Amino acid sequence: MTSGNNAGIDWVLLEQYRDILGAEGIQESIQMFVTVAPEYFAELTGFYTEQNEAKLRSQAHKLKGSCRSLGFQRLGESMQLIEKEDWQWQEVGHELEQWPHRFAADTAIVNEWLVKQSS
Repeated sequence: MTSGNNAGIDWVLLEQYRDILGAEGIQESIQMFVTVAPEYFAELTGFYTEQNEAKLRSQAHKLKGSCRSLGFQRLGESMQLIEKEDWQWQEVGHELEQWPHRFAADTAIVNEWLVKQSS
C-alpha cells in the first residue's frame, strides 16, 4: 500500500506506527481498536435511542479519538460530525446506519495491509 488517503485511511500515520512499533505492535493496536470500537459504538447508539444529546456528543468524541489515533480518518470524520456539528436526529440516525458498514470495510482494508506487513 502506498502512502496517501485510500478509503479514508491515513496510511502515512499507519506506516509511521509500523516503523516505530513494528508489524506486531501495530497489529496489536489495530486489534484492540477492532475490539473496543463496537463497544463504544453500542454505547453511542444507546445514547441516540435515548436522544441524550450531551452523552451522544461526548461518546462521539471518544470514538473519534480512537479512530483518528489509528488512521481511520473516514470513521473519525463521521464521529466529528456527531460530536461538533449542528444536526437533526435523523441525520445522526443516517450516520449511525452507515458507520458499521464503513467500519467493516475500513478495518478489512487495514487488516489486509497488516497481513502484508507480517510477511
